[in-house]
Amino acid sequence: MNKVILTCLGALLTMQGFAQNAKPAKPNIILILADDLGYSDLGAYGSEIKTPNLDRLANEGLRLKEFYNNSICAPTRASLLTGQYQHKAGVGYFANDLGIPAYQGYLNKESLTLAEVLKTQGYSTLMSGKWHVAGKEVSFPWQRGFDHVMMSENGSYFDQGDFEGGKKRAYTIDGKPYPLEAGKFYQTDVITENAVKFLDQNPKDKPFFLYLAYTAPHWPLHALPEDIAKYKGRYDKGWDVLRAERIKKQKELGIIDEKSSISEKDADIYNWNKLSFDQRSQWAKKMEIFAAMVDRLDQGIGQVLNKLKATGADKNTIILFISDNGAPAEDLVKWYKGAVRNSGPVGTIGSYESQSKNWSYASNSPLKAFKDYMYEGGISSPFIAWYPAKIKPGTLKKGTGHIIDIAPTFYDLAGATYPKSYQGITPNTLAGKSLLPVLFGNDNELKRDEPLFWERAGNRAVRAGKWKLVSTWPGYNWELYNLETDRGETTNVARQNHDVVSRLSVAYFDWAKRTGVVDFATLEAKEPQSMKEFRKSKVQEAVSEGFGF
Repeated sequence: MNKVILTCLGALLTMQGFAQNAKPAKPNIILILADDLGYSDLGAYGSEIKTPNLDRLANEGLRLKEFYNNSICAPTRASLLTGQYQHKAGVGYFANDLGIPAYQGYLNKESLTLAEVLKTQGYSTLMSGKWHVAGKEVSFPWQRGFDHVMMSENGSYFDQGDFEGGKKRAYTIDGKPYPLEAGKFYQTDVITENAVKFLDQNPKDKPFFLYLAYTAPHWPLHALPEDIAKYKGRYDKGWDVLRAERIKKQKELGIIDEKSSISEKDADIYNWNKLSFDQRSQWAKKMEIFAAMVDRLDQGIGQVLNKLKATGADKNTIILFISDNGAPAEDLVKWYKGAVRNSGPVGTIGSYESQSKNWSYASNSPLKAFKDYMYEGGISSPFIAWYPAKIKPGTLKKGTGHIIDIAPTFYDLAGATYPKSYQGITPNTLAGKSLLPVLFGNDNELKRDEPLFWERAGNRAVRAGKWKLVSTWPGYNWELYNLETDRGETTNVARQNHDVVSRLSVAYFDWAKRTGVVDFATLEAKEPQSMKEFRKSKVQEAVSEGFGF
């Protein structure tokens, strides 16, 4: 009897030893990216738009008050996917080749992608959605470490005929054409459906990395009738009232401080009270559709969450949600050669319109400016992190994170060592820092060895502690803001702080030299005309048209 007891006890101790020595399972990782979503466009950041799934992730996880992107689509994606400043990754300007390596318009081989690194750690690497960092038939996701890919390019949400004049298909699966019948699909749903399918097919014993890159709510304004109907009449009060409502809620949520400044209204934002009844109705309809697009995106995230729970993967999955830039100022009807097409009511398959600067003024509440600017409204994103095993519910922190920090965060989570050599190439070193001390620890914001820097088409910025240095092309003058009290960037204090301006500007030019930034004056001649117009795309209809200012 004693021998039996001793034998059982020995077996039990052996099993405990194995359990103690066994490595914990690597966490599954989901990175969700929205396109052209403003800082305040989620319920958890002050919005009236119905986003229950993202709000749930925020309430059960963490939000950051300050998280930065690169102000525009392709440069943000380049940094997000590689952990490099966009110039180092080859996408210094946009998805255009300006004839210089830092501005070639697609990812270079020296900048390893999240998929390439995580794949070395045994991860399945999955992607569904927008890529926008390939060129010259190279650097597509299936060439840069992803196992399974459904790629959708920007354009109509209901058909593929507007993408490069119909010469190329806007949808592919693992590099092969993915035929979809016009009017029989909705792009956001296609992205969600394929993400869910990839998760369902992933081996149960293999960790996965899913890059879920929605095109919504980027223009054109296209939405499903049942989603639009939810918001009928909601925006009849106009953008000024909406902005005030959102700011009030942001203060209640703690997203902005009661004493913090609020950005000032641009002179060319229309005066809602001077619009005619028909004009107000047309503008309100645009925002109803925009809200419906965000709503459908959130519904898709809900489907992903349901699949995680059904497979049991939710118990060991971290989810991060961000946007690629602030809400946009461009008005497609006025921009460059006009809309690609516009033959039907706004929101339908034949239409091609945008919410424009007027509604984006509310979307970016309480911040200044818009997509492509280096003011807070252009580079600030909502940031939600959810990981029940590690993140305390309802956490709200300052953060001051940046997209270059995502890669080191994921590698930290996966226990990955960033390679010094990869397929005969010496990779660029990572520029950011792991966010884990903020996400899991007690740190309120990320501690850095040097400031954060930005440059895009001549627009520049530096962030160091409470200070933010900004200049807007074609000017070279620096503006300085104290973001501790002036997040709205209302008071330029450069003249009162010459030493700070000098110190941060010297740091900027040192960074620019190290990173491959070229003075935009030497590149402007190579800039495509459409992009020149994009930078100038401000809503400036004459008062004689009856809009007023």
